[in-house]
Amino acid sequence: MQLSKYISELLHHHECVTIPGLGSFISTFKPAHYDLKNEKFYPPSKHISFNSQINKNDGLLAKHISTHENLDYNFVLKDIHSLVIKIIQTLNKEKYFLKDIGELSLSKEKKIIFNPYHSKNYLKDSFGLSPLNVKQISSHLNIKEDRKTLRLVNISSKILKQAAVWACLILGSGYIYINVNNDLIDQKIAYEQSLRDQSKAIVEKAVFDLGSLPSLTINVKRQQPKYFIIAGAFRVKQNAKNLVSSLKSKGYKSRILPLNDKGLIPVAFDGFLNRNEAIISLREIQAKENKYAWIFDVNTQN
Repeated sequence: MQLSKYISELLHHHECVTIPGLGSFISTFKPAHYDLKNEKFYPPSKHISFNSQINKNDGLLAKHISTHENLDYNFVLKDIHSLVIKIIQTLNKEKYFLKDIGELSLSKEKKIIFNPYHSKNYLKDSFGLSPLNVKQISSHLNIKEDRKTLRLVNISSKILKQAAVWACLILGSGYIYINVNNDLIDQKIAYEQSLRDQSKAIVEKAVFDLGSLPSLTINVKRQQPKYFIIAGAFRVKQNAKNLVSSLKSKGYKSRILPLNDKGLIPVAFDGFLNRNEAIISLREIQAKENKYAWIFDVNTQN
C-alpha cells in the first residue's frame, strides 16, 4: 500500500488526515516568510504536525484508498490496521519514513515524534511558487561599482515582480503576511545616504502643535464562532434547552443555534473560531459523547 502517496493527496485538500490506530497529520496555514540565514523568500505553505491522540477512524483515508484502488472499504481498513502494526514494530527499532511528508520516531517515553519534511508545499494557492534567492545589497558602494550596482537593481526588480505574484495570491485568499528582516529595509545604495540623513535631521527639528485631542471611545466587537459541533436538533424547544443544560453540566459551552432550514432547533456542544480546533474537539466528542456529532460551518449558510 502506497500510504505516503494517499496521505499526501489528502493533505492538499484536508486539514486533518487520520491513520486509524496511529494518529493524525494536521495542516495549518504558514505565511510567506524570509529566511535571513539562507537569504531566501518562501511562499505561503501548510505546516504539517502529528497528533497521536487523534487516532479514531473517520473513514477519510480508507474511503480514499478504496476508491482509487477499487477495493472493498472493510478490506482496506484491515490492510491499514496491518500496516499500523508494522509501523509500530518498526518504531521500536528505528525511524519510519513517509515520502514527502516526514519521519516518525519514538522518544524515550515511547511517544511518537514527528519531524516534517519541507520539500513539498501542500497549499493549493501556492502551486507553482518556489523559494526565491534574495541576497543583501551592501550599502558601501563606490563610483567604480555603479555598473555592478545597476545590475543588482535590475535583478532586484525581477525578484520584486515575482514577489508581487505572491502578494496577489495572499490577498486573494484574504491574507496579508509580510515578515521581512529590518536589515533589508535599511539597505540603500550609497548615493541615497546623504538624502536620508538630511530628511531625518529636518524631522527631528520639526515641532508639531496638535493641541488638545478629544477622548476616543472604541467599541470592540467580539468575534463570533464560525464552526459549531452539533449535538442534535429538536422540534420542541424545551428538549433543546434540556440538552443544553445537560451538556453545560459536563463542562461544554453549549448553546442553541438559530432555526435551520428543516424547521429544527440545533444544539451545539461548543463553538470555535478556528476550524482545526473544531476538528480536534470533534474527534474527542465522537469518541466520548456522540459518534454522530458533526461540524456546522456558519460560512456555508451565507
